[in-house]
Amino acid sequence: MIKKAYAIQMSYNVTNNEKICAEKAILRFNYCSRLLDRASKYLNIINTPFKDSPDMTPEQIVEKRVLIRKFRDQALLKFNNFKNASFKAVVIMNNFSSDTQTIKLMKSFISSIDDVEYKIKKFKNLFDDLEDKDFPKNLTDIISDIKKDCEDINKLIDERIKNHINTNILSENWTDQVGSELQVKIEKKTPLIIELSNQRQKQLNDMINDRSKL
Repeated sequence: MIKKAYAIQMSYNVTNNEKICAEKAILRFNYCSRLLDRASKYLNIINTPFKDSPDMTPEQIVEKRVLIRKFRDQALLKFNNFKNASFKAVVIMNNFSSDTQTIKLMKSFISSIDDVEYKIKKFKNLFDDLEDKDFPKNLTDIISDIKKDCEDINKLIDERIKNHINTNILSENWTDQVGSELQVKIEKKTPLIIELSNQRQKQLNDMINDRSKL
């Protein structure tokens, strides 16, 4: 009941400017998801060979240190791009800071980014000692954890944040979404029974008018 009342309140109180901000927020979060996907998939470049060859020796790893550290730098850059885009998305959502549900979702989003940021730092520190015999295992383990966090963040964006914006701010329902995809505007037509009744009444009025002229 509270949730229903909240949705009704939002649909009546949201201004046009706020709806514009909400549409921009959707675009921002879509962009965040794309950047996060790129960063997560990029980790496979180094994860796959180490996972397939867990017995790789420190000597073999050190021999490829230039390429390995170049990969590290690119991975860090991609996650930093995601973090910067996320900051801009959160800034846009500040337009709805009076809404407790928005605040709760943004706190969850920021907390999730903090979690993955902590693991990214652990990932970065591993490359300081390429001669560590446990480097392959530690690397694949932390990458697995990071990719799991990426999945959770994207799920949070798609299933909770974007759904909240569409439902409670933009007030979209399934007919709006289908209409948008098909570029079809659903018109509200007068029910058929009313149309027939109106036509019948018009015919009766015409008959009365014709008789009065006789």
